[in-house]
Amino acid sequence: MSTGQPIQVIAVTGGKGGVGKTNLSVNMSLALAKLGKRVVLLDADLGLANVDLLLGVKADKNISDVLSGECDLKDILIDASGGIKVIPASSGT
Repeated sequence: MSTGQPIQVIAVTGGKGGVGKTNLSVNMSLALAKLGKRVVLLDADLGLANVDLLLGVKADKNISDVLSGECDLKDILIDASGGIKVIPASSGT
């Protein structure tokens, strides 16, 4: 479904763990959704993924299943609180 509007991407990165990248990403996603934006939050932390934990959702499959060809991206999208969708990562892959 195309809306005719460009997709905007915001990347939150950093070289050090424990500085709040995940908390910032979750809170910014919730704030943008509250403003009426459609938001998909991709947890790209393959070492210690925890976006799903912060949002209180359970991920049966994650981005590693998509990368291995076991399923499609649409199969792992999770509806989370605040009206956002989450693409979960997996810890330790």
